[in-house]
Amino acid sequence: MLFLSPPALVEGAPTQPPLELDMAGALTRARAENPSIRAAKARVEERRSLITTVRADALPQVTLIGDFTRVRDVSMLNSNIGSVFSIFDAFQTKPGITLPPFDTNGLAAPRSYYTTQATASQPLFYWGKIGTAIDIAEMGEKEATHGYTTAELEILHGVAKGYLAVLATRAELEVVESRKKTAEQFLADVKAKLEAQSATELDRLRAESEYLAVIPESLQAEANHKRALEVLNGQLGLDPRTPVKLADLGLPPTGDAPAGTERSEIAQLKQQEAMYRANDTIIKSDLRPKFDLNASYGYQTTKTQNLFKEPYDTWKVNVTMRFPIFDGLRSSGKRAQNRAQLEQVRQMRVDKERAIAVEKSTATRETGKAIAFHAAAQKAHDAGLEALRMSREAFEQGLITSLDLLQAERTERQLESQRRRAELGLWAARFDNRRAQGLAPL
Repeated sequence: MLFLSPPALVEGAPTQPPLELDMAGALTRARAENPSIRAAKARVEERRSLITTVRADALPQVTLIGDFTRVRDVSMLNSNIGSVFSIFDAFQTKPGITLPPFDTNGLAAPRSYYTTQATASQPLFYWGKIGTAIDIAEMGEKEATHGYTTAELEILHGVAKGYLAVLATRAELEVVESRKKTAEQFLADVKAKLEAQSATELDRLRAESEYLAVIPESLQAEANHKRALEVLNGQLGLDPRTPVKLADLGLPPTGDAPAGTERSEIAQLKQQEAMYRANDTIIKSDLRPKFDLNASYGYQTTKTQNLFKEPYDTWKVNVTMRFPIFDGLRSSGKRAQNRAQLEQVRQMRVDKERAIAVEKSTATRETGKAIAFHAAAQKAHDAGLEALRMSREAFEQGLITSLDLLQAERTERQLESQRRRAELGLWAARFDNRRAQGLAPL
């Protein structure tokens, strides 16, 4: 089937050299390129900008106004004085009465107004609402910073686990490929002996079945390795097809367990609790009187040449008190909602503290288990190497068959794979322990 065939390579196409990384380099690249870490960092910048926005409410607001208005206002004609002028017009129509002419249409003639003005407003007393809002904005920045720390730790530990997964699948692939080559060589030897009539057809069938059995394992190991590389590339902000060459880790350093810090998840929830408690002050302030200072100064005239001249200057200063009497129980509902949200966050913090305590104790147990497993795997591999050495000597002396030697080599490869997995398990346990303590992988 054509659609299952691999894509043909373009002749002469330049091959991209693999990107060489060690664990520290992978973590550094993830800090700089991972999209989730970048998004968390942008959230911190957003909260930092919000502080400036909220602080602006405590400062005077100054506005310059320039206005041109042309209007025809008939309110004078509809007022009491307009009625008086209408009486004058009625007397002018009576015989024997002479009054000076008066045109009432002039009262409603269109007029143009030119205005230049500066206005300023300043909140005087809000019962701590504005100051508390600034405090909440600053708490929000700290809360976002803790969220960024949590996101960074999650991503970095994910990269560390992805790094281990690549090394583990690579080790498994190397072991399977070694078994495949051994089985292939064994099959060739049996076929040669069969032609020399020193082996039977049953020996050939056994060798062929051994070789065919390892092929699916080789394909699966190769697929697992490629998938692990693609996952790690995504965590590093790379194209999934980017070739990467990872350095081996060796054994992790031994020593005392690292001293942990307060987990950023707990600190974030504590900040949220403080924000909800402070928000209650803002809600209560909405039920109390507020005082504002407003002032304006400028010029208004019907002719442009009179602007910025006396007596066309106009000004106004006023202090306003607003005292809410009844808001339909809106503030009461907000306080009840705020208390419920505070209780939710408090319970989330308690649950998270318990989960972290379990995580720490589990990480400690897993570390001890990983150390014991590695020691056992190392001893088993040493025993397998010795058994393979003795099997080769026995085969050279004609005491065992080539199939027995193949079984010994396969056992040694399996023990080697188990030893390398145990070695990586030490790193995984170390990473889990540091994550439980709220620390980065390295």
